[in-house]
Amino acid sequence: MPTQPSVYCFEDETGKPLYIGKSVHPKSRLKQHLQQAKEARSKQKEFVNLAKWIRFYQVESEIESLLLEAKLIRLHQPFYNSMSKDDKSSTYIMVGNEDFPVVSLIRGGEIENFRSVYGPFRTRYEAEMVLKVARNIFKFCQNPPNNGVKRACFYYHIGKCDGACTGLVSKTKYRSKIGYLKRFLNGSSSGLLVSLEKKIRRLAKNEKYEEAEEVRKMYEAVKWATKTRHGLAEFLKDNQTPERAIRELKVMLSSYGIESSLERIEGYDVATTQQMDTVGAMVVFFLGTADKSSYRKFKLDGSNSDTEAMKQMLVRRTRRTDWPRPDLILVDGGRPQLSTALKLIKDVPVIGLAKKEELIVIFYEGKFIEIEMPRRSKGLQLLQQIRDEAHRFGTGYHKQVRDRRSLA
Repeated sequence: MPTQPSVYCFEDETGKPLYIGKSVHPKSRLKQHLQQAKEARSKQKEFVNLAKWIRFYQVESEIESLLLEAKLIRLHQPFYNSMSKDDKSSTYIMVGNEDFPVVSLIRGGEIENFRSVYGPFRTRYEAEMVLKVARNIFKFCQNPPNNGVKRACFYYHIGKCDGACTGLVSKTKYRSKIGYLKRFLNGSSSGLLVSLEKKIRRLAKNEKYEEAEEVRKMYEAVKWATKTRHGLAEFLKDNQTPERAIRELKVMLSSYGIESSLERIEGYDVATTQQMDTVGAMVVFFLGTADKSSYRKFKLDGSNSDTEAMKQMLVRRTRRTDWPRPDLILVDGGRPQLSTALKLIKDVPVIGLAKKEELIVIFYEGKFIEIEMPRRSKGLQLLQQIRDEAHRFGTGYHKQVRDRRSLA
């Protein structure tokens, strides 16, 4: 039995796959199947009893096992892989056929015959992890310029897009890179490595050393991801500190004309119940970390609306010239709240964060713009943390005020 990452297949007497799975530790995983097969109505009991043998496909890394499992499930459609029985809800990676192909996640019900699709993956999380690995290697674009608009995407600012969105990469070069991506997603990493190695030699022979170095980096990344025994977490390991979050925010905001050190960020929220006991909360994050000694509470007149209450709070804040000046102000809400804040705050950048869609709202070139950062972006997570902390702090104070009134 293999002792390294593997994809395994329970097969019946005709060799037809009944169930396909993967594991970094196949021996332990098979023990689990056998243990669960003892339960009266378990799915494992059925395919374990029907199986005549188990076929193993040894791989060298977790990412290879993910890609091979998805490929085999789609090829054989095993009856006991529940995902294959409900293909419309399965998650796939799709590569479009545009001039600059778009790479995205789709459901099985959205598949069109002319598109290149890879999967199904057991969970959306697994598909997202595969895409994250692929983006680290191939640096494909989030918003390629198929509509003629050239604007740097989020990943360009953090070094994970080569710049097709800005016009730095030609259509021919981009489609070539997407071709490599397709081979990677199809599980053909060994053949891909051979092709990349040949291209490096050809470019070096023609004295195109910069291009050769670019391909060499791709080669090393593919090799590390697929031919080294490690987990996805190790490959994707990155700086998780507040400094990274601030850096991501800086590059995103700078593309919309907002230049700031972001050392001191103030977050504001209003808490009320039917315009009664209305209070405001100000929280402060210094260098990406909560500075609770600088938090402030405001009792407000909430008889009109939340935006009017927000206005009262910000007016009082602007009068406190003895407090340190913020580098960024974040208001909880979308366009109405941001519009109110912008009428009062002139010398500090102000942005909003809409709760439902988690969209960052800014005012740029005379209009409101909604920005969608990736949900796993550390920059977005920092803004969410500030917004949620302002909500927590404000709600707690609101409860205190309400309870005092009830006891009076």
